[in-house]
Amino acid sequence: MRKDRRLLPGHTTAFWLFVTPSLLLFTVFFLVPLGLAVYLSFTNYDGWKTLDWRGLTNYQKLLRDTQFFRAIGRTFVYTLVSLPGKVLWPLLIALLVTSARVRFKTLTRSLCYVPVLLSALVVGITINWMFSQEYGLVNYLLLQLGFQPLPWSLDSSLATAVVSIATNWSSAGFYMVIFIGGLNNISQELYEAGAIDGANSMQTFLRITLPLLKPTTFLVVLLSTINLLKEYTLVQGITQGGPGLSTTYIIQHIFKKGFDQFEYGYASAMSLAVMLLFIALTFAQFKLSRGGEIA
Repeated sequence: MRKDRRLLPGHTTAFWLFVTPSLLLFTVFFLVPLGLAVYLSFTNYDGWKTLDWRGLTNYQKLLRDTQFFRAIGRTFVYTLVSLPGKVLWPLLIALLVTSARVRFKTLTRSLCYVPVLLSALVVGITINWMFSQEYGLVNYLLLQLGFQPLPWSLDSSLATAVVSIATNWSSAGFYMVIFIGGLNNISQELYEAGAIDGANSMQTFLRITLPLLKPTTFLVVLLSTINLLKEYTLVQGITQGGPGLSTTYIIQHIFKKGFDQFEYGYASAMSLAVMLLFIALTFAQFKLSRGGEIA
């Protein structure tokens, strides 16, 4: 017992040696910018010379800003449209590459994970090439099948669909790995017991696999929702917010206010409001699903 107590100070020192670099990075790149954003949200800072205290003026303006609420609405629509594919497609791939009946599983996993390694710029260039109105691969295939080419970049609904396809394709490999980990943690004895009871593949999936994947599914849904709500780089690389404002989501809207229109104070107020909204949505997800606990 005495020997263990003498080791405690050393353990404490080792703990702080490991934690301190992360705390420093967290402070420099999150806490300091957050504190600065809070301060600027009460000013009319223009990024150059003007820096006057305005109190709650920016927040009062925010409540009357119809463009802000429209951007929020577009963001929620985009999230709801894209979220099912973020979950179902990686789950399907994970089920296939963990099945004993499927061959070349390692190769398939590697190929599915490749888009995750690509930068958003490369993904944007690839998607733009595929869905180009005049020279795109997708319109070429449509012509070969006897259909008319579609104006992907000119129609708001089609542009949203293209961005949704791009984000699902580029992130499927990452969420596939998470689902594979969840599937591998399910005991094979449960499947053997189900087979003895005469359960078919669909019954096994619905009554064994899906319920036991609830914590993993919750994690994927949570991460997907957060990433979709703050989607920026991919949208800029594909549509740049167009046509019109149809794919200008809340992060693009804040960016334009701050860096294009030089309303840094107002953009900071919007950022804080959006942060609180995202925190509330995350809290609601935890409450509604009980953190992904298995009943």
